[in-house]
Amino acid sequence: MKNPIPTDFTELESCYGQLMAWCDVLQAIADFLPCHIDESLCGRISSGLIPLLLTTHELEERLISSGLGLIMEASDKADAAERRRAGRMFDRGPAQDVAVTLETLGEGRCRLSWEAVGYQLRSFFCSMRGHIRSEREIIRLMQRAVEAERARDLTDAIEQTEAA
Repeated sequence: MKNPIPTDFTELESCYGQLMAWCDVLQAIADFLPCHIDESLCGRISSGLIPLLLTTHELEERLISSGLGLIMEASDKADAAERRRAGRMFDRGPAQDVAVTLETLGEGRCRLSWEAVGYQLRSFFCSMRGHIRSEREIIRLMQRAVEAERARDLTDAIEQTEAA
């Protein structure tokens, strides 16, 4: 291969797994509002959401953006990279809002209505799940392209050996 493309997405998948688990928790909270909300759970998510999201975004930029050329033309790559960057920027605002809401819920001082809290949580976890699905599809396409390129390289090497 000409350019080494990352093929180990284990750390990124771990981040996705944690985000998806928290989306499940946020959905459960939204589904059962008004209900008693565990303060320690709110604290863990509110303090960990932004750092986890920033780590995830950094890994996406480093691991996925470098391989976009495998699955699209150079002319489309810049636009795709910009759309992905804008999407990551968009994720941060709602994540911060959710973190603040969870913090205030955990402390018993949230001033939002239950309907507003439910809407905010649903908006965030639906968007986050969609983001992760899209990124996983890009990873799958990249992995398939890398496998195809390796198979071509192996075939070329075998043909060169046989010709010699």
